[in-house]
Amino acid sequence: MIFLFSGDNSFEVEQRVRKLIAGFDGDVEKNDGSELTLEQLPDLLAGVTLFSAKRLIIIKNASENKPLWTTLSEWLEKGVDNEVIFIESHIDKRTKTYKWLEKHATVFTAQALQAHEALQWLETEARRRGVELAREVAQYIIEYVGTDQWRLSSELEKLQLSEKRPTRELVRELIEPTPQATAFELLDAAFNGRREEMQQLLGELSEREDPYQFFGLLASQVYALIVVASSHSRAPQVIAKDTGLHPYVVQKMTSVAKRLSVQKVQHLIDSMASLDEGLKSRSAEPWVQIRVMLQTI
Repeated sequence: MIFLFSGDNSFEVEQRVRKLIAGFDGDVEKNDGSELTLEQLPDLLAGVTLFSAKRLIIIKNASENKPLWTTLSEWLEKGVDNEVIFIESHIDKRTKTYKWLEKHATVFTAQALQAHEALQWLETEARRRGVELAREVAQYIIEYVGTDQWRLSSELEKLQLSEKRPTRELVRELIEPTPQATAFELLDAAFNGRREEMQQLLGELSEREDPYQFFGLLASQVYALIVVASSHSRAPQVIAKDTGLHPYVVQKMTSVAKRLSVQKVQHLIDSMASLDEGLKSRSAEPWVQIRVMLQTI
């Protein structure tokens, strides 16, 4: 049997591969497809060993090896005796080999989770691990660290090892937010007049982040906010499809964007442009400039 796992959600791919390995009674062999030669294919696809007649062959990123990938379908057409798993981070669906695999293999494309999917997964995983995770705390974790399952799994483990009841306060104590999440928190605090919270966040950021790199993250959040605010109440999934923004980002920005007038959007654009120029040309401390800009919005 042949499998093709691809997509940008490496967590889901890894889980499926582990499940197949756990249920396989034979030798498991892992190969870097980018380094394989054509001469190795007969042994991998149809060969047996002295020690086992059953082999599970895992080949990762074979599509990066163009000479191999170009002729791979011809070798597969000859017949495969072993079970084979192809794992591809990025794959060209126009290639002959992909089209052959699409027709003859079990194909799974792992997409990054949207916010509601990540929330459902986190709650299910918490129950599996015996962690009592309230819905509001689970939602806060998603807002705090994003939807990447590797990160969510790691942070859930921290909460589990603490042996304390998960709360928002415990999340903030044990987990460091992504810079993107902090940039959004800053904007949300600024637009809602929560000055004390904004000052606290800026203080934390100034101790661990480069101000110029953070400005880039802040600019990307402002761009997303402006796009959503200018989308005239279209559905989040439509905005995401039309603009290329992640659906989760669009969903986060919607509540803030609803409160922005045309004048406020223009003021935000002008403020960011002025900050950009100031960071490049003024001698004032960068974090001070960022703080002043946020205070004006």
